[in-house]
Amino acid sequence: MMQDIPRLNADRACPVCGATTHVNFADEHIDQERINDFTYASRKQPEFMCLRLVRCTSCNLVYAPNPPDNQFLSVAYADAAYDSSHEAQCAAQSYAHALAPYVAHLRGRTVAVDVGAGSGPFLPWLVDIGFQTVIGVEPSRAAIKAAPASVRPMLREGMFGSELLEGVKPSLICSFMTLEHMEDPGIFIKTVYSLLEPGGMIAVVVHNWQGLLNRALGLHSPIIDVEHLQLFNPSSLDTLLRNTGFEDIKVKPICNRYPIGYWLRLTPLPSSVKGVIDGVLKKLSVSDMQLSMRVGNLLAIGIKPEQE
Repeated sequence: MMQDIPRLNADRACPVCGATTHVNFADEHIDQERINDFTYASRKQPEFMCLRLVRCTSCNLVYAPNPPDNQFLSVAYADAAYDSSHEAQCAAQSYAHALAPYVAHLRGRTVAVDVGAGSGPFLPWLVDIGFQTVIGVEPSRAAIKAAPASVRPMLREGMFGSELLEGVKPSLICSFMTLEHMEDPGIFIKTVYSLLEPGGMIAVVVHNWQGLLNRALGLHSPIIDVEHLQLFNPSSLDTLLRNTGFEDIKVKPICNRYPIGYWLRLTPLPSSVKGVIDGVLKKLSVSDMQLSMRVGNLLAIGIKPEQE
């Protein structure tokens, strides 16, 4: 069992627009006995626990006003377990499919960086499309250990920061499903902007709390999670990039493609019911069949101006 979650000393303002007016979105629900090595792992079995969440009345971002401190988060993600290599490969393929039309118009292909790279399944695609240097930044030691031998040299262990990319001027920096986990996503976006070469691109994928399925499931959606310190919607994501200086911003919904058995794992059904359904799916040999769905995820891209 992990230690009690330490918090910031004071409530934070909206991490996107800085507003301090908000309305309640979800009460805190944390069972300390259920916190374990997978609590801060990717693509885990949903726990349906969350910090207190509020909705900003200015930009509609949903966020935790009193999240854990950065030191706790750094240790939690470094020590997180990892058992999702197959699902991570599926996710990488979905992201590559969504991003390809935009990268096709990117002028420079010197360095590409994937922040929150996990075991690195997205990195070979970046190599294949012609980037001279590919770097994955990942805090989880278990995820890096799970990386294929051919990918591991491209991974750098640690929380993202300019010190990990000293002397590097990337053409592309990607961040898939990581903005929700940061105490200050604004600092991250500003750091990305400062690192990118002129004309460089940022590409992020986030959960959209206003997506139809997420609104239908409400607090039973798997995006309501103790890991998530903020949840975006199209307007708050656009605001975050635009306020930093990015141009030609596009925010689009994307499809994700996963095995049917994985989609079942994300549902709010009782574990016993999931077990029965999973058994039936395996008997029918369809549990591993992949299914594409729009479940409320957004891709946003932005371009750093050639001249500032």
